[in-house]
Amino acid sequence: MRRLQSLISVLVASVLVSCGAPEGDEHALQPARQRAGIDEFINVTLNKPATASATQGSFLPEYAVDGNITGDDSRWCPGIYNQTRLLDIDLQGTFDLVRMELYTGFRDTRPIQSYELFYDDGTGWKPLPGASQTANTSIAVSTTFPQTVTAKKVRLSCRDPLADNCRVKELWVFGTPHSTQVNIPPVADAGPDRALTLPTTSVTLAGGATDADGTVTSLAWTQVSGPSATLSGTTTANLSVAGLSAGVFVFRLTATDDDGATASDDVSVTVTAAPDVLTNVALGKPASAGSSASEAVSPPKAVDGNLTNRWESGYHFQTHNYLDVDLQGAYEVLSAELHLGNSATATNAMSAFELQAWNGGCWKTIPGTVVEGNPLNNTLKTLTFTTPVVTTQVRVVCKDQPFCRLRELKLMGKPAAAPTGPTTCAAGQQTMVRNVRYDYALFLPEQYNNDRTTRWPLIIALHGVGGATLTVDRTGVLSNPEGLAKQFSSASFRAAMKAIVISPNQRLPVSNAGNGWFSATALLALLEDAKKDYRVDTDRIYVTGLSGGGNTSLELGMYFTSQLAAIVPIAFTSTPQNDANVCNLKPLPIWAFHGGQDTPGRATNLKTHLDTKCAPPGESKMRVTIYPNGGHNGSTWDTAYATLELYDWLLQQRISDRL
Repeated sequence: MRRLQSLISVLVASVLVSCGAPEGDEHALQPARQRAGIDEFINVTLNKPATASATQGSFLPEYAVDGNITGDDSRWCPGIYNQTRLLDIDLQGTFDLVRMELYTGFRDTRPIQSYELFYDDGTGWKPLPGASQTANTSIAVSTTFPQTVTAKKVRLSCRDPLADNCRVKELWVFGTPHSTQVNIPPVADAGPDRALTLPTTSVTLAGGATDADGTVTSLAWTQVSGPSATLSGTTTANLSVAGLSAGVFVFRLTATDDDGATASDDVSVTVTAAPDVLTNVALGKPASAGSSASEAVSPPKAVDGNLTNRWESGYHFQTHNYLDVDLQGAYEVLSAELHLGNSATATNAMSAFELQAWNGGCWKTIPGTVVEGNPLNNTLKTLTFTTPVVTTQVRVVCKDQPFCRLRELKLMGKPAAAPTGPTTCAAGQQTMVRNVRYDYALFLPEQYNNDRTTRWPLIIALHGVGGATLTVDRTGVLSNPEGLAKQFSSASFRAAMKAIVISPNQRLPVSNAGNGWFSATALLALLEDAKKDYRVDTDRIYVTGLSGGGNTSLELGMYFTSQLAAIVPIAFTSTPQNDANVCNLKPLPIWAFHGGQDTPGRATNLKTHLDTKCAPPGESKMRVTIYPNGGHNGSTWDTAYATLELYDWLLQQRISDRL
């Protein structure tokens, strides 16, 4: 850079925020002398008309082309905080440009760090090749362009941060007059790309063309790609297109000038199908819930479109109450809107909840709908699903207690084909499930997911008064649970079991210690939940239990005989023959197990009573197995539950056989 090497050093000056005012002496910045090899090039910007997008005070744009690089006052500054900082120079002619020299800053500081040069050949501004920098540190820069460009104007764009000024002492561009008259091709403009949505099937494209050194003599439109369409006005600036269908169309406008040069420009038209209209697919649909505080706050209130009423659950110490909406058909659901609390300004909104979708065999959490820590005064929650779901039912699971309040549930979706193929429930293993009645261990048969139609027998298995099934924190099943749940540690047992097994945990989620009795009413509600939650064969529902759980199985058999196909009481401690309803057990298939070291008369006495004291005369359907060495412990109930013959017998029993 011979011109740079000729610059005289300058004194170090203080950093100024503004353009910089004269302060003390400053050594002059001297331009390089004209030398052999570059004498044929002239500074085409010298004293040419200069304009700027912004100017600070007296630091005018013409000072950047006056040839003076020694005076502090002879520079252009746009001022700070001007978004656009452009310096334009009209060359007043056409020149072939080969090189530029840029002198910036205040004294020897504050060089422009980021800049770009453009040129205009009469067809618009274009970047000048090689004439830009993003990390400049020099107050004097010389650049030889990698290729000669023909221009009528040049532009400097300063791109330093807005808080910095852009100080231009001189912008010199060197070149020669453009003597060879080469035709400049026309410029075609087909207009902006377009987007349409059916049923719109036509569009008019507004194009045009210009010629910097002559005239445009003809225009021609053609279709480049896309489905077939009907074109009219193909030799005019405006093209009419009809008969569009869904797809992407590309049309080309070609312009020809008076010297025969041509130029083309393409425009695309994207046509999309009409979007499916999303509606509230929950509105007015059948709704049910785990419980309701009263008829005035019943489940249908949550889907009636009225925000002044609500569903409110009954009082429950347990969490995971729920509200189900039967969509009465398959829908693709994309989002939900939940209006919580008993009013828009309430402070009793649900704080923790999630949405689940019925997948044909069980409920699955909808991705993107799990809410924890919702403020109690936030009564409107909008959930956009991570992935849309296709389902026939949606459930809101409320994890609060003792009450849940939902004024309205809106589900935005559209009709869809009913899901087919296998389901994705956790089958062939024992898992933990939270429920508003009792949390429980769940087993689904290995073949449960194979289809969407098969219904399976249901066994409800109860532990004893002092027993437990789940961990205290409700994160899983105990490693050594009491009762039937214990048998599922065996792979062969899991493979052999052909029924849904629910093993409730009577303990509340604070401790598994002490005594606790199952409630017959809560168990019946749990049974109704199971019918909603799994594909249950309602003709084959069974209850079994050990010790106190055995007592409860007998109680259910006496008072709810018509809902059970059979019961299996093990080591029960009650005397049901003293109950006025004991004879309801006579037609009910019962297989009782007892230990010989544990008052075996309890089981045999009950059978004798049913055989001899209850009408009609004759034997009851009760059978008894006594383990001579069994006590009131696992030696009795673990042995009984491990007996595969028990399940062969049990699963043959049907409610319909007694009707």
